[in-house]
Amino acid sequence: MQDMPNDLTASSAPQETESAPAHGIDLPVAHLTVEDILRWHSVPYPLIEALAGASLAEGLEQVLNFTPLQDAVSAPLAFGGASGSGKTLVLAKLAAQNALNGTPPLIIACDHNAGSLAKLSALVQPFNIEVVVARTPENVAAALNARPEGQPVLCDLPGICVYSALSMSKMMQMVDILGADLSLVLPAGLDAEESADIGEMFAECGATTMVASKMDQAGRVGGIIAAAACGLSLTYGSCSSNIVGGLVSLNPTVLARRLLTLPT
Repeated sequence: MQDMPNDLTASSAPQETESAPAHGIDLPVAHLTVEDILRWHSVPYPLIEALAGASLAEGLEQVLNFTPLQDAVSAPLAFGGASGSGKTLVLAKLAAQNALNGTPPLIIACDHNAGSLAKLSALVQPFNIEVVVARTPENVAAALNARPEGQPVLCDLPGICVYSALSMSKMMQMVDILGADLSLVLPAGLDAEESADIGEMFAECGATTMVASKMDQAGRVGGIIAAAACGLSLTYGSCSSNIVGGLVSLNPTVLARRLLTLPT
């Protein structure tokens, strides 16, 4: 926090101060402008210029898109991202949310890493959710054809590196086999330029949405903004390790509050 300026007047404080979350460490917004806060979060300068306005929420609403995730019924919903990005935990949270709402999903595990598969199975086991391992296109097709009408389908894709053409190609082959909608899971705290690269590559592959993971673990979240600005709509933020209630619907006000408050 030592690199924040402290010589600004209180009158330049952003307007969202009163709606900051009750839990967390508040940034000293009385001494900061919107531009200062965005700069501290490592938001790229062109985006800072675009976001600067009367308030953080207004700037975010003008520049970024916020939408719900696809329903995963009309087409499977596949979650992609780097290994360790939090995609398996995000999927498990969404699956638990569906189960508690009365529509337990079918989960197709495309990530055959033993650790990922064991973690996913353990996370959803209390909710009696079926997990099918996608070993061949044939067993994927069989699982999809056997599911009850109206059952949502969630897919955990293998971890990828967006700079590897082979890695991205293998991911997209699985997405095509599933006939799935692709959604990016991106962890907060990444370098903003790296995040923008990832967001741009997923957008080019047809992804339209993203989930911001690990928002309870990172201080700076400018990378989330940089990736979303590449054409991906923000849907949820993963703000807790809890499986139930661990996802928060993102909108300009919620994201503005997060920019003003660090997790504890």
